[in-house]
Amino acid sequence: MCAPVYPPGLHVWSGAFNGSLEAATYAIYDEPELFEELRQLQEKQALKMLEMVLDAGTDGVLTGGSGSITLQSPEIWRRYSFPTIQKITRMCREAGVISGVHCCGLSRYLVKSCAEESDLCYVNPLEEPPMGDCSLAEIARSFGDQLCLMGNLHTVDVMLNGTPERVRLESLKAIRAAGQRGGFILSTADQCGRDTPDENIREMVRTVKTFGAYPLDIDRIDTEIDALERCV
Repeated sequence: MCAPVYPPGLHVWSGAFNGSLEAATYAIYDEPELFEELRQLQEKQALKMLEMVLDAGTDGVLTGGSGSITLQSPEIWRRYSFPTIQKITRMCREAGVISGVHCCGLSRYLVKSCAEESDLCYVNPLEEPPMGDCSLAEIARSFGDQLCLMGNLHTVDVMLNGTPERVRLESLKAIRAAGQRGGFILSTADQCGRDTPDENIREMVRTVKTFGAYPLDIDRIDTEIDALERCV
């Protein structure tokens, strides 16, 4: 079981404002002392919730939140969200529980910060441009020794509109880019759209079962990639 425990931040608070993110953004600059009070209250709630789920024996904790960097600047995220993430991941490590961060959209700044300044175990979904700013191969080179990575098949171009052959090709490329040192979970880059073909989802799973067991057979993967690129 994985339990969600979310930190404070504009990505959460914007839903409470008449005028949504725009109004919340003006307010955070107009009333910073009130937002600091709100941050402390929500952090207290989050850490109490974390104590409860750790006591209940959860296997993992997922923190972060959708659009953590997209809906607020890195500076605002670092001020209002990151301190709580650091506390959540430290408590998870001390309890021997896996901690993960979800951050769809822009996320490279978050990945770097968490890898270098927290006890985080894994991060998802590592969306590539234009929806995100992550190159899976670059993220693996830079942070693959500190974090497990989960992602990042494009939810529209590949999963929704692609053929099963395209899904197989991009799955193999992702496995090759991020899986060679271990600690990689192949997944979509965030959710699958409503009309995503079932066959595309099944093809992703089949590719993992066929090529994703460790130790990876890189020569076999490269041969399959070459064959697919000639016909896709």
